[in-house]
Amino acid sequence: MNKLNATTFSELNLSERYDIQEWIDDTPEILGEKLLIIGKEIILPSGIRLDLLAIDESGNLVIIELKRDTSGNQVEWQAIKYASYCSAFTDEEIFGTYQEYLNKKYTDKSKNAKQEIENFIVTFETENLNNEQRIILVSRDFNSDVASAVLWLNDKGLDIKCIKINSFLSENNELLIYPTQIIPLPEAEDFIKRKAIQRKENSLQQYDADRISFDVPEYSLDELKIKLSDFLSRQSNLKERFIAFFQILLSENRKFDREEIKEIFFNKYKIGNDVQHAGRLLSNVSQAITRKANDFLRQLIEFGRDYEYSGAYKNSYLVPNEYRCLIQEIIDEVE
Repeated sequence: MNKLNATTFSELNLSERYDIQEWIDDTPEILGEKLLIIGKEIILPSGIRLDLLAIDESGNLVIIELKRDTSGNQVEWQAIKYASYCSAFTDEEIFGTYQEYLNKKYTDKSKNAKQEIENFIVTFETENLNNEQRIILVSRDFNSDVASAVLWLNDKGLDIKCIKINSFLSENNELLIYPTQIIPLPEAEDFIKRKAIQRKENSLQQYDADRISFDVPEYSLDELKIKLSDFLSRQSNLKERFIAFFQILLSENRKFDREEIKEIFFNKYKIGNDVQHAGRLLSNVSQAITRKANDFLRQLIEFGRDYEYSGAYKNSYLVPNEYRCLIQEIIDEVE
């Protein structure tokens, strides 16, 4: 065992902006979760500076506010102001912010912000982007007033974490950083998340009922042609996936199960970084089918449901005989 000596960042002449911020920018997993940093030193219209902006795997924006050795007594209010401003970010503003960050950070200018975000988020759809805003506060020590306020805000439904980063020097003068999540306590985090999910489910039940449908309409063939052609023309994010999805279903007159389509997505159509990622992208297609606004898709595609899962989870897909030629005709036109 080797003795470690506790120290402070100020004693080490390390700064919030040029040291701590850079560590987190390069290694965001130090904060205990998978995050994609999309912005650094963002100047807001009021002139104040947001330290780091990230996206989590659910598409939520994460505001990361850093303090060096002590949080002060207003850091949570400062971060809330940032989150309030970021809540109004449009998709294009998010993509633009990240593209600017990528262009500054990397000499390789071929990186595409939109594609990087799409690959990172577990189930990407533009309407999943920035639905919620989260806050992570980082400091070596937290004022008791800040800790009390954060606990109260979390109980009211906000998502705020406090992470302490302690610094130590080894006997050979090696600097070691040890992060600790203090709010919410890791042991209680699962309970807090389940409580928040329950609260959301109660408040969003009507919203889900208005958004999702399993009803099958009875459009004429001409109406279906117009609707499908218009749909594929408008779906810039989903067009490639939907065309591949239809081509798989049209390749043989039978049901295709979800796992099979995932494999073909990745191996034949090069959709996704791996089979698992291809499955997440297939979920985008699957979710579109049960949207009320896309009722015509439920006439064109029959699907099986796994009732062990909640919501609109689908495990197989089939195009009925009477629509196979129609779909192929539209695909040929829009490709």
